[in-house]
Amino acid sequence: METVAFISCVNDQSLFDACCGYIHVLDKTGFQFEVVPVHNNYSLPAAYNEGMRKSRAKYKIYLHQDTFILDVNFLHHIDNIFKINPAIGMIGVMGGRYLRIDSNPMLVWDCQESWGCIYHYGHHRIDRRINPTGVYDWVNFIDGCIMVTQYDIPWREDILRGFHFYDLSQSVEFWKKGCAVVVPRQTTPWVAHLSASGITYPEYEKLRRVFVREYINYLVRPGPGENTKSIVFNGKRYKFKV
Repeated sequence: METVAFISCVNDQSLFDACCGYIHVLDKTGFQFEVVPVHNNYSLPAAYNEGMRKSRAKYKIYLHQDTFILDVNFLHHIDNIFKINPAIGMIGVMGGRYLRIDSNPMLVWDCQESWGCIYHYGHHRIDRRINPTGVYDWVNFIDGCIMVTQYDIPWREDILRGFHFYDLSQSVEFWKKGCAVVVPRQTTPWVAHLSASGITYPEYEKLRRVFVREYINYLVRPGPGENTKSIVFNGKRYKFKV
């Protein structure tokens, strides 16, 4: 039996209650689960680190309080992906490969190539990008509405004290540790996101400068002919084709 923790940073109890309503109807056959709310109004990376320390679950699902999991088989989907390839460290439902350093705002939606789909509750529409032809495709960055991990890597609360760029940062941190980040194939969206808060200034601009300074070497597109992403995990090399 696999263990799962749903970790969320909570400052609106009504939204979190709605989020939990979707969690409780998921098919949990073969899973033992817990819900870990963290009440934190100043730093999402700090909140997620606190939630990570509170749980010993193998799979940790970090999700916004306004993210609603629509697919009742969600846990079985992620379990299947993690078991296919142990080098996969994190799964998202929307992601991209190459961010322009001068892009502003700096979001996975603005990547030249982006994968996945999500239902936007606020706009009552599905946002569809490239759908993987296989079970999943690798990306460099995933969107933070939901981030599913099977290994614990600390969130960078030391440099990102707020609510922006934690998702892009954590994506890079997984790759740095030799763990791939992927987006699965979805026939219909697995997740819906209300996304009512948006970008907050001037915090966003401050954290953007911090993010670019810390990760600029990971924001450069590979040269011609580089059509694979290769990592070594537990002594074994894995290649992810472009």
